Amino acid sequence: MGEVGARAEGFPGEARAVDLSDSPAPSPAFPRERTWLLPALHATQRTEGWLSPDALERIAAHLRVPKSEVWAVASHYPEFRLAQPGRRIVRVCTGVSCRARGGRDLVAACERALGIAAGLTTADGAVTLEEMDCAFACSVAPVVEVDHAYRGRVAPGDIDSLLSAPAHAGHREVASATIAPVGSRAPVSGSPAQRLAALAGDAGARSTGARLIVGVGACSLAVGADQTLAALRAEVARRGLPFAAVAAGCNGMCWAAPAVTVARDGQSPRVMGPVTAAAVPRLLDALAANALDDAAGREFMAPQHRVLLERCGLTDPGDIADALRRGAYAAFAQALTDGSPERVIEEVRAAGLAGRGGAYFQTAVKWAGCRAARGTPKFIVVNAEEGEPGIFKDRHLMEGDPHRLLEAMLLAAFAAGASRGILYIHGEAELSAQRVATALAQARAHGLVGDRILGSDFSLEVEIRRGAGGFVLGEETALLESIEGRRAMPRPRPPFPVEAGLFGKPTVINNVETLAAVPSIVARGGAWFASLGGGRGTKLFGLSGHLKRPGVVEMELGCTLRTLIDTVGGGSSTGRPIRAAVVGGPSGSIVHPRQFDEPLIPRGPVNPGTGGVVTLDDQTSVRDAVRTLLAFNTRESCGKCTPCREGTARLLTMLDGPVDGAGVKALSEVIQVASLCGLGQAAPFAVLSGLAEFPDEFGVS
Repeated sequence: MGEVGARAEGFPGEARAVDLSDSPAPSPAFPRERTWLLPALHATQRTEGWLSPDALERIAAHLRVPKSEVWAVASHYPEFRLAQPGRRIVRVCTGVSCRARGGRDLVAACERALGIAAGLTTADGAVTLEEMDCAFACSVAPVVEVDHAYRGRVAPGDIDSLLSAPAHAGHREVASATIAPVGSRAPVSGSPAQRLAALAGDAGARSTGARLIVGVGACSLAVGADQTLAALRAEVARRGLPFAAVAAGCNGMCWAAPAVTVARDGQSPRVMGPVTAAAVPRLLDALAANALDDAAGREFMAPQHRVLLERCGLTDPGDIADALRRGAYAAFAQALTDGSPERVIEEVRAAGLAGRGGAYFQTAVKWAGCRAARGTPKFIVVNAEEGEPGIFKDRHLMEGDPHRLLEAMLLAAFAAGASRGILYIHGEAELSAQRVATALAQARAHGLVGDRILGSDFSLEVEIRRGAGGFVLGEETALLESIEGRRAMPRPRPPFPVEAGLFGKPTVINNVETLAAVPSIVARGGAWFASLGGGRGTKLFGLSGHLKRPGVVEMELGCTLRTLIDTVGGGSSTGRPIRAAVVGGPSGSIVHPRQFDEPLIPRGPVNPGTGGVVTLDDQTSVRDAVRTLLAFNTRESCGKCTPCREGTARLLTMLDGPVDGAGVKALSEVIQVASLCGLGQAAPFAVLSGLAEFPDEFGVS
């Protein structure tokens, strides 16, 4: 889904605008450079349904890459299919969240209905049944994907109707309710801040007034948000109500999806849900009678400190005018007007902003290092791969407020001296990619991306690339290898990416959540952000598992699991005691309730990691959860280093029989110390913490 402007210095020759996702003959349309290998593979699979030997040969010939290397890359990424699937594909999520909510029962129900085991195709070639590690819609678990469209909160009794429903074309986006576009570009005179103010003023003149907002994200679409929106628009029109019915991203209240927010000027938003399509008339009756009940929503929102999420659930992600009305790009325009990249770096340094991908490395250090490095052009790469089961907060940001991410990327590039940008988005995060692509096109059309932005000397060309799966892509040099058209394998360091990164040029790599904090930091000052969370700022958490109120929340760092689980999450959904929490996904740990009152701080007794929190009640096997996480890490090992490749597989085998606690600990230490990258180094965390906190489940005294 590349969207590059004119030929740009720093990309291989011939790199230019291409979007061939629907091309009947994708390969010849791509520039003949290896960096376009993954886009060509994606386009071919989208068109043909799989990657046949003939298709791989065509791609190899066009890109002038040896056939063996094209095959090696295609077979490396789990989302590429090298065997022809059935005409319909059914996938059942069996990640930790869905597994806890009955995912295995859904697999069994599908197997009975189709007469095949998972991993097989029916004899007539009609249906392929598969398990998947995570659908990243954990808050509406358990999830089944049918014809590339998710269905959430599925029960075994729903399977027959799901399988008998007409084939669906896949993910569907809902139409934006944009009234009128903002002027095509920023005014041609004045400072960057003045030019943006003119754009924002034009947007404000087109304000939609009172609105009924349906949260439409990947999770809520899985439970019928698009149907609720359609019913709401029809009923509002039928009644002649003075409201605009619009789609926004999810506000984090996934438990209440499909949720409807009543937004009036000068009043606090009120959120109701779940509101099915059939319940829309009752909602409007309650609205007319001033009898709305939003108490549960207020309980969910009250403990939060929403900085990154301040516009999510309120802003139409498909309408740049709506984003501008709410302050989008203002911090960036002011930074351009001030003309000091160093000041941006210093504000980020004062904020103490550290990477939110789990490593918590100081963001300002990266930016300053890239700015000081020799070599041009310089790159900014946004890692939006987010491939860890149980983690879904980056998708939430991209779906709900894509213009915040673009503004953050612009600020990072301005600070680091980058002139080229790549947004690397997970291959199955379709809604995220669509909304970011729409926002990017709008920003470009309004002079906010491209050459001489807002009349300044700063230029940034931005392109979208899609991943193809692979947890190892969280390691930044593996991500660079992928963009260059290779297998995702970590590079030795030094040199570090800020010195020699993408195509050998200085490169900054930040993840979505890290960057999303930057516009607010620049607008309000680093000291303000540092005043939150004991000097650490805020953190996004994805809550799932056995909770009454699963969803995405933003809390100050230093909050406790007790607050997240009981106060925000509403406690156990089953009425059973919570036995454990999986914190931080496959690289995280298993936390016992005795630690639920420990502050969540990086490198503390309970490390928040990437921010996933999956709660397990006392009827759930901790050992099974640990094995599920370790099995994922084993499959996701890139295979480059022996300790990770062989060690995780051996560790998994050791969990299948009587557990030798001392042996598990000894092997885990070898894997942690000797692995090349963070995947292997963190792979044993869940095993070791599970063994330490729940020895009885492993038969260890």
